[in-house]
Amino acid sequence: MKKRIMGTLSGTALVLTGLTLSPQAVAGSAVPAVSAASTVAAPNDNPGFLQVYDDNVENLPTVDLQCPGDWQDLVYYMQLQEYRPDVYVVQQISNQTQLDALTKRLSDDFGEKYSGVIAEANPAIGPKECGAPKYYQTNAIIYRASRLELTLSTNRTWQAQAQDSSGGCPNNTQARTKAVKAMFHDKVANKDLTVASVHWPTAASDGPPCATQNAAEVSAEMTEDGYGGTLQIAAGDLNYTDTATSGGTDFRTWYKSMNGDLGGTYGFRDAIYAKCAASGDPLGGCLGDNWTISSTRRIDFVFARNADGSMPAISAQHTVTFDEGDAADVTQTGDDRTDRNYSDHRAVMAQVHY
Repeated sequence: MKKRIMGTLSGTALVLTGLTLSPQAVAGSAVPAVSAASTVAAPNDNPGFLQVYDDNVENLPTVDLQCPGDWQDLVYYMQLQEYRPDVYVVQQISNQTQLDALTKRLSDDFGEKYSGVIAEANPAIGPKECGAPKYYQTNAIIYRASRLELTLSTNRTWQAQAQDSSGGCPNNTQARTKAVKAMFHDKVANKDLTVASVHWPTAASDGPPCATQNAAEVSAEMTEDGYGGTLQIAAGDLNYTDTATSGGTDFRTWYKSMNGDLGGTYGFRDAIYAKCAASGDPLGGCLGDNWTISSTRRIDFVFARNADGSMPAISAQHTVTFDEGDAADVTQTGDDRTDRNYSDHRAVMAQVHY
C-alpha cells in the first residue's frame, strides 16, 4: 500500500496528521508525503558533470484536486536513476511554503540536504484556474547543498515580456513570469556556475510575439549583476514551441537565436536537440517524440553554455514520460493512480558537463 499523507482543501484549514496549517499557508502549499522508497539514487560525485532536471511542476498536483495529478511520480522516478539531482529547476511552484515542503521531501528521500532559491516567496494571485491550489505561481531553483554552495542570489529576478496593444514588448505583470537565477560554487568540480529558472507568458498573454526579446534577455541575464561562471544553465517552460509544426524542422526565430548548434547568437546547447541530432534518427521526428505538453508541443527546455562561448557536452538526455513516472511509483510503493500524471508537463533530464 502506498504511504501517502493526503489532505483536502475544505473549509479554512488543511489538517495533516494533527498539524493544522493557517489559511495563508494552505494557499498553494504542498501536501507532504512519506516515501516508502526501496531504491535511492546515488549522489553524483563526478566533477565532470551535473545531474539536471527541469519541470513545470503545476503546483504539485494531488489526485483529489480540481485539476488532479500525482506529483510524487517524478520524485519516485528520480529515486530510481543512477544519480540523484544536483540541480532541479522548477516552474509554477506556489510559494516558499511549498518549495520548503518539496526540498524537505527530497532531503528526506535522498538523505542529504536540498535547498532552494525562489523568485517570490509570496507571489501575487494569478490566473484563477483549477481552484485555489493553482492561484499562486512562481519559479525556483532547487540544488543539492552538499555539492553546490550558493554564492550569489541578489538581483536575481527579471520579468519576461509580453506584447501590448501598440505592438511593443513591455514587461509582463504576472508573478508566474518572473524568472530567477542563482550562482553557485561546485565544491566537487571547484568551478562556478549560474542557473536560471524561466517561465514565459502564454499565447493568451501575448507572450509568443515577444519570444525573440525574451531569448535575448535570458542570454544577457546569465552574466549580468555579477553572475556568470564556467557553466551557465537556463531551463524552463517557455510557452512557445521550438518549431512551427510538430515533428518538423521549421525552427522559430527565437529558438534559432538560442541554439548554438543552429548557429544561434546566444550559443546555448539544447539538451534534447543535441540528443536528437546525434541519434541518427530523423531530427524532426525525434524532437516530436520529446514533446513536453499536450502530446505534440515541446515548450520545456534545458539550455547550457560555457563562459568561453563554447557549448558543453550534454549526455543522458531524456524526456520523462508519464508512464515512466507511474511505473516508478509502483516500483517504489507497490501502488499508483495510472490515471494521474505527475504534471501537465513532461520533465527533461540531462547530465550537463563542464
